[in-house]
Parts: sequence; structure tokens; C-alpha cells
Amino acid sequence: MSQNSIIAGIDVGNARVKTVIADIDRDSGHPHIIGVGISESSGLRKGMVIDMTETIRSINESIKLAESMSGVKIKEAYVSISGLHVRSQISRGVIAVSRADNEISQNDIGRVIDAASTVSLPPNREKLHVIAKQFIIDGQEYVKNPLGMKGVRIEADVLIIDGLSPYIHNIAKAINENNVEVVEFVFSPLASALAILDRNQKEHGVLNLDIGGGVSTLSFFREGDLVHTAILPVGSRHITNDLAIALRTSMPVAEKIKLKYGHVTKEKISKKEEIDLSEALGDTEAVFSREELNQVIKARVDEINEMVSKEIKKLGPISIIPAGVVLSGGGANLAGLVNFSKEALGLPIRLGSYQSFEGMVDQIKNPAFAVAAGLILWGLENNYTGSSGGSFGGGVKLFKGITNWAKNFLP
Repeated sequence: MSQNSIIAGIDVGNARVKTVIADIDRDSGHPHIIGVGISESSGLRKGMVIDMTETIRSINESIKLAESMSGVKIKEAYVSISGLHVRSQISRGVIAVSRADNEISQNDIGRVIDAASTVSLPPNREKLHVIAKQFIIDGQEYVKNPLGMKGVRIEADVLIIDGLSPYIHNIAKAINENNVEVVEFVFSPLASALAILDRNQKEHGVLNLDIGGGVSTLSFFREGDLVHTAILPVGSRHITNDLAIALRTSMPVAEKIKLKYGHVTKEKISKKEEIDLSEALGDTEAVFSREELNQVIKARVDEINEMVSKEIKKLGPISIIPAGVVLSGGGANLAGLVNFSKEALGLPIRLGSYQSFEGMVDQIKNPAFAVAAGLILWGLENNYTGSSGGSFGGGVKLFKGITNWAKNFLP
């Protein structure tokens, strides 16, 4: 097994750190999952490092578990980045076509994207991605890929995603302290979309809602492009916290109860229907009504759906989202969530799934692994197609914003 055929992805989440290692088949080009590691994350809050020692430890545990399963020691990895500090903006650039015959070359495309990417950012922010959305030839013709077309002037609209430098550097340091180099940071919704959305969905119009531990991320694709992203400051850990308060117990115990008994529904539940939590809570008389448990969970899910509804209104009528909503993230496993949110949002909803992998696929079939799986696919395109980070329709590639500065953090 060659180290050059190995791709690793590390999803540094607020609730858990997930590491996936894949071996790329040189003949088929398919990723074979050979190692998976998951650990509790206790050093992050809303995508930001609040305890460096704990973050390093959590990442180390996840990496070691994946390495032990695969028998491979990873040297570099693609790493997810998310949090309330990440933002996006649209920028436009314009240049004159360089060739005398007015045929647009790859060099022209690169120059106009560079021109569109030249925006002024505060000194404490840096670019994560520059995504080419569309090109305009001589002020009239809107195209996805202008290569080989004729024109005098070419414009480009790009989506620039940037984040706060200190937060990005802290994640880089935590990874590097484990003797792993960051190949590239990838905005979580982009990684998740690669794993669970197909080309048709992104072309027709689809929302990906990833419910993480501390935050939820929403991304909208249409005509193959990432059109809109939003970071919602509520995640599945908030449900756990609410249960811990209601049941007067610890977060770990509340999490177990949520996973075992948690369910959300709009249907009326009889108050006589009870759940015996005596063993879980260590109390001889810990009996709660299922309706009480449902109301605690429902209140927080309602909050998430209200935030999603507000973001959808920014996009226009729901008819522009014919492919509906695809759920991912650990919070997507909540029983009853699909039917509950389908009624609340008035859109078709399904759990995300992916079929691009071979090997230990059962290890990552959980929607919680959507970002980690997407990081593998991101690395696959980066290594084997010569692009930086994947294609979202029309042959227009994503361009890397963060490069090898992370090497400076290597111990």
C-alpha cells in the first residue's frame, strides 16, 4: 500500500472528532475505507477552540483509532472548518481577453478569477475558498465555462468564503501537534455536499442541512452552484443540554437518554405513556412521561426549523427547491426528525446517504460521517483530477484559498 494512494479526512466537530482514512484504487479511482476513528470532542465550542490541550487530545484519540484500524500512519489530512466566524460574499472581476483572435484561454479564466478574488479583508480574516459561479462575456452571455469561446471582455462572479485567522490557526496547531500536516481546510458544507448530494440535485435546487453538535450548517445549491450558506447557532448538543436540565442529570447521561428514548413528533402523546429512566439516572423512582420528553426535544427542533425557514425565505419561493432538503450530521439521527421537519418546512426531506465508497462502508454509513466522507472525496478530486477541491457543475473548479502556511505549525 503506497502512502501516495492514502487520503485522510479529519472532521473536527463540536461534539465529536471523526477521522476517516481511505486507500485509492489506482485502476478504478474509487476510495476504499480502511480506517475510521471517532472520539468525544471537549475542546471546541461553536467551531472555535476553547481548550487547546483538550482539542489536541481529542484529535489524537480519533487519529490513533483510525490508524490502528487501517495499519497506516497518516502524515497529512484534509480538515473541516466551520463555526459562526465563517462567512461568504459575492465578488465580481473583469479583464480584457488577451488573445488577438479574442478566443478565451485558460490563462484568461485564471486572470479574471484572480481579479474577482481581490477583495479587501480585515487583517484577522483569510480566505478559505474562492468558488467560480458564472462568467459574463461582453456584458451579455452568462456561461459556466467560457474556455474556447470568443469575446473581448470577460467578467466572473465568485463566491468567497473566509474565516477568522486566529480560529483557523488554532485548529491547524491542534492538528500539527499530532504530527499531521493540514493539506487544506474545507468548509464543512462543501465537504458534506460532495458526499451526499448528486449532480441532479445540485442542478435542480437542493438544501443540505447538517445538524452538528454546537451549530447547524445550511447550504443551498442550484444550477450546480453553491448559492447560499448559513451557520445556525443551534445544534444537537443544545437538545442534550435541555434534557440534562429537565431531567436534572449530567450531559453524558442526557446524551444516552436522547439516543435511546429521544423522539420528536407533532402527534399528541398520552400523558399516561411513561419511560422508566431509573437505571439511566441512578434513581429508584425516575419515571417520566414520553410527552414531557417529546416537548423538551420538540422545542429545540422547532427553533432549528424556524431558523431554516427564515433562510429559505431569503432564497425565494420553496418551488426553487424541488429536490427538497437532505439531512446530515449527528443530529439527523434523531428519531422522527424527517417526518416532523417535512411537515414544518413543507418540503420533501430525506436522510443523506452516499455510495461512492468501497471497503469498510458500514463504518461511515451514519449521516454523522457526511463531512468526514466528503473530505475524502475532496482529497480524491484534488489528487487525481488536478483541481483544487472539487467541481460543482459546468466544469468550473474550486480554487484553494489556504495553502501551505499550515506547515509553519509543524512541531
